[in-house]
Amino acid sequence: MIPARLRTAGLWLDVAVYLVLPLVGLFAWGWDWRPIVLLYWLENITIGGVVFISLVRRARGGEGVQAGFPAAFFLMHYGIFTFVHGVFVIVMINLVPVMTDTPAAPFNPWWLLLAWLITTLIQWWLALRANPPRIDGIAKAYGRVIVLHLVILGAVWLIAAFGLPSIVAVALVVLHAVIDVIGLVVTSRMASGRYRWEQTGAGQWALRRIPETPEP
Repeated sequence: MIPARLRTAGLWLDVAVYLVLPLVGLFAWGWDWRPIVLLYWLENITIGGVVFISLVRRARGGEGVQAGFPAAFFLMHYGIFTFVHGVFVIVMINLVPVMTDTPAAPFNPWWLLLAWLITTLIQWWLALRANPPRIDGIAKAYGRVIVLHLVILGAVWLIAAFGLPSIVAVALVVLHAVIDVIGLVVTSRMASGRYRWEQTGAGQWALRRIPETPEP
């Protein structure tokens, strides 16, 4: 098993890559919003793989179905969900510049794909070697797709529709980083053993601090 500190370090590395690579692309390689959105969609595949690995490990450990989500069902449902959003992303990347009459410079996707592949393999290896995450991992997977679809793509549409300069795409990178850091802080608190998820109602969960046991 991997120590919690090493796993947290791996998660911070993931956050750094998805922050630094888009910024380098924007300032040094002449990127606009298109490769950034593509990279963030690919990240959904990474997160889905982590959750799938965790579900399989929990099932093999005798924990059974996690809140009605067996691994096979999650793989099928999340896979279709992500595929549909991927089609939407590809169509948007190719169609928005035409609809808004905005010139779109070609970009080389190889560095983007290489960085994504490396971070994905690291996260999947950590998921294979570390203790499986709690039930909030499923919520994180679906939540990321929803955030991408409603917030980031909506912001992209505004950038293209109003003819804003490509550098405005920095806002997308910052927004993504803020979401990642918030999620990582919650994960780190749970890993410390001082916080845990408690069910507060039907389908509702809250992060609660575990009371400290007084020393005898």
